[in-house]
Amino acid sequence: MRVYFHLAACAVAAAVCAHFPVAAQDVAASYPSKPVRVVIPYPPGGSTDTEARLYNDKLQASLGQPFIFDYRPGAASTIGVAYTMKAVPDGYTIMMAGSTLTVLPNFYPELNHAVVSTLIPVIELSNRGTGVLVSPAALPNVHTLRDLVNYGKTNPGKLNCVTSGPGGISHIVCAALSNALHIPITPVHYKGAGQSVVDLIAGRVQLHAITLFVPISHIRAGKLRPIATLGHERSALLPDVTTSFEQGFNVDYPNWLGLFAPPRTPQAIVEKLNAELVKAIRSPDVAKAMEAQGLTPIARSSDAFRKKIASELTYWKKIVEDNNIQASE
Repeated sequence: MRVYFHLAACAVAAAVCAHFPVAAQDVAASYPSKPVRVVIPYPPGGSTDTEARLYNDKLQASLGQPFIFDYRPGAASTIGVAYTMKAVPDGYTIMMAGSTLTVLPNFYPELNHAVVSTLIPVIELSNRGTGVLVSPAALPNVHTLRDLVNYGKTNPGKLNCVTSGPGGISHIVCAALSNALHIPITPVHYKGAGQSVVDLIAGRVQLHAITLFVPISHIRAGKLRPIATLGHERSALLPDVTTSFEQGFNVDYPNWLGLFAPPRTPQAIVEKLNAELVKAIRSPDVAKAMEAQGLTPIARSSDAFRKKIASELTYWKKIVEDNNIQASE
């Protein structure tokens, strides 16, 4: 009887094991059979919105269903993240989000390390270009970080810096910049890049650490002045602008965009989305459009993207602690 039971159990196990690959294939083959909601946790018109549109037509053409943007901005993107976390894990709600995702656990207890790690990283889409520190062209005598130090010391309390919200990457970079330059810089929180750039050009705010492709047209038009690119390498879009490290200040701005799915989304769907987006990113027209916007295509696998996120969670935690940054600032 024991032998019979053992053999029967093995037979059942074999049948179950054999069934799962077929079921996974069925799920992938029929997906998507209806429109897919793409949550964007930022306002329309920003850098994520602009980049997302590069991939949207390709996905709709290859998968036969519309991919509809659902903007859920606010609270440094935690509203959109929370919505995605609670969505049904069937592949019909996905989220496009940037590097801020690895920063937020330092400030929002409800979005801790475990929550971010639970989201399924579908694909790292791009390196979104070098971050750049810009000022209004009319800001007097400020062309380098050293000039900014001099201005801050002779005009105490008159420097402020745009952020995307308390606890966002731009907030952390502004705080790190203030500490590195030893001058007071007051954060001014905005909900999106559109209005902040308008206010920056008008001189209502003095500084903005932002992804380069957002202000590049205004820089070329002479409305904004690049003070430094933020990182180790110069940008091909602004080859004559020196980096923060070249200027003697260790201020960085890692920046990427990725696609995420709710916890427990079937792996077959994750793999299908990854494969379709890799094809989209490598298509000549999308590659050309990305280059024009200063974006570097990445097309990283889900597993590699997961490892990168884990590394950045640790990196930002150290930056926040070393600079004693508070989300309430």
